[in-house]
Parts: sequence; C-alpha cells; structure tokens
Amino acid sequence: MNPVLDMREVVVDHQPPYDTGLRGISLQVSAGELVLIRVPDGEPITPLADAASGVIVPDAGAALFEGREWASRSADEAAAARGRIGRVFERAGWLSNLDVDENITLAQRYHKRRSPEDTLEEARALARELGIGGIPVGRPAFVDRESLLRCQWVRALMGAPALLLLERPARDLTANEVAPLVEAVNRRRENDGVAVVWLTDSHERLADSALRAARKCAIESGVLRTLTEP
Repeated sequence: MNPVLDMREVVVDHQPPYDTGLRGISLQVSAGELVLIRVPDGEPITPLADAASGVIVPDAGAALFEGREWASRSADEAAAARGRIGRVFERAGWLSNLDVDENITLAQRYHKRRSPEDTLEEARALARELGIGGIPVGRPAFVDRESLLRCQWVRALMGAPALLLLERPARDLTANEVAPLVEAVNRRRENDGVAVVWLTDSHERLADSALRAARKCAIESGVLRTLTEP
C-alpha cells in the first residue's frame, strides 16, 4: 500500500517567505501514522507543508499524495486533492473578506458541494468535540489569536481528511489546553486512518506521549533527521 504522503529527496531553496529551505528531505507517512517534527526556535516557517500539499513545486525531488506526484496533476485535480488535506497554517490562514464560519466551511462547500447548513452543523459539532465554546462571529481581524488557532483545528478536521498537516497547532497552549485536539486527531488516526504531520518548536510537545508518534524527527539547517528516543 502506498503511503499517504511520500516526499522523495525534496529540495526547496531558502527564500522568502520561508525561514529555512529543504535539503533532500525524504518523508513517508502511512495511513494512521503521526510523524512529529521539531522545527528550530525562531525559524518556524518551513516550506515542508507547502511542498507536501503541492502548493509549491520543489526545486528538486518529488512529492506524492495518495500515490500520485503533485506535478502530474492538472490544476483542477490538484485543487480537488488538496480538498482531502486538513491543515493548520503557520500564518496567513484566513481569508480576510469572509467571516470565520465561512472560512471554516469554504473548502467543504467548494470541493464537495455541501450546503452551508450541513457544513456549519459539522463545524459546530467539531467545536464541541474540541472543547470550543462556539464558532466566533465576524471577520478574522476581529477575533483573538487563540480563538483563531482553535478554529483552525475545526477547519482542519472538516470532511474526514486523508492527511493532516499541522504547523504548530498548539503554540502557546498548555498540554491540558491542547488535549482535546490530540484526542480528536488520535480518534481519526484509529477510526479513519488519517495520516498526520505535526510540526512543533516545543520540547514539551515533543515529549508528549499522548500524541503516540510513529516517528520523531527534526529539521536542522533544512535537513530532516530522525531523533533517537531517550
């Protein structure tokens, strides 16, 4: 069986908007696996998730999703495939001209032609599962940073994704505060076989046994290396 995500010797030059490049990274994540990757303090913005989801074309190497290289897909095929990927973005994760609830449900309404009522009902159910009081009303610019981060959790889990790309989804949160996300992710790994890449710059998160990581790695100077368990 093909891995859900298969990155083969991927090279991305170090250039804006990224804080680091990628130097020959190979990463395979199978259904149900979670790979925890430490990013350097002060250099959280890496092109890894963009390359993994086909947003950028590597300068060398290849990235495959569900057994097919991104470069072999048409624009429409690539967009549809990205509809099966849930993501928490490091930054710029919101469309400023849409309300938060519209942002959360947009991909499902666009890719799967679901009704606004149906998608909003799922979003509210996910918010309850994740311990969020409710979906904030209004534009993202008027919602606090922590609430927006938690709302990214909701959006990432919408519609039973095949792959989750989580860029520091727990930043500035305690283990107790992020526990509902960890539990929700693990349920989907077990029940639906979702594959997960979780990026963190937190040593506490790296040592969190609740994540049940299949592998722990670190990006150092653009190189991915496997961490030896203590």
